[in-house]
Amino acid sequence: MRIAVTGSSGRIGRYVVRELVAAEHSVVGLDVAPGAEPGCRYLRVDLTDAGQVYGALAGVQAVVHMGAWAHAGAVPDTRTYGDNTAGTFNVFQACADLGIRRVVSASSNQVYGFAGAPPLYAPVDEDHPCRPVNCYALSKMAGEQAADYFVKQKGLEILSFRILGTRTDARDVASACRLAIEVEEVEPGPYNIAGPRVVLEEESRALVERYFGERTELRDGLQGFDSPLSCAKARRVFGWTPRYAWSQKTQHPEEENLWRN
Repeated sequence: MRIAVTGSSGRIGRYVVRELVAAEHSVVGLDVAPGAEPGCRYLRVDLTDAGQVYGALAGVQAVVHMGAWAHAGAVPDTRTYGDNTAGTFNVFQACADLGIRRVVSASSNQVYGFAGAPPLYAPVDEDHPCRPVNCYALSKMAGEQAADYFVKQKGLEILSFRILGTRTDARDVASACRLAIEVEEVEPGPYNIAGPRVVLEEESRALVERYFGERTELRDGLQGFDSPLSCAKARRVFGWTPRYAWSQKTQHPEEENLWRN
């Protein structure tokens, strides 16, 4: 399959490229910075320029959209929100006009707003209310709303990955992207993407009770060291299960025998 990866030189994007190339897909990487992963053709593309996006996506069959300012504060807030929303809209519009139906788009768990208030319940599923506390999270919410529009009005199949970026190994994100692109049928909408377990010594239910108390309802399904961010939907729809427990020391180790499936 011919697949375009935006943000292909980024912290996660380059792992997505590796995963897709290893699975023998034809990959084109789109980024403002040059890439260096073997087996991938790179194009220097500014996603806020619709013409560049149309030209770069012509002829591809699916898109993994990772390109964005990755957090608030990297640039002024007006650019974070403006560039992220414009780039995402340009990608979706180009896909609709060029006949590209399947898109995996990077959102963020920051849409839940846990930096400002505790979760209402745990495990946290995709039905949890969104409460953005910064311009980055707000831009990701706008991206998800744009995805809903293009799904309903243009027939696209867009999966918005709410990635727990600081505690999820990039290889797990990459495998989720590949599986979501390859599976025959999907359910458009948001998907939690998180690591397989918490990295502290205390079990998940005890951590939630200690830090949030009665403010967070404990529901069935949070066992042992399971992540409080439920990935059950991704497992059900496209068979994804995270495999790499994150740690400061081994967040993205370079190994010769990386798993492939």
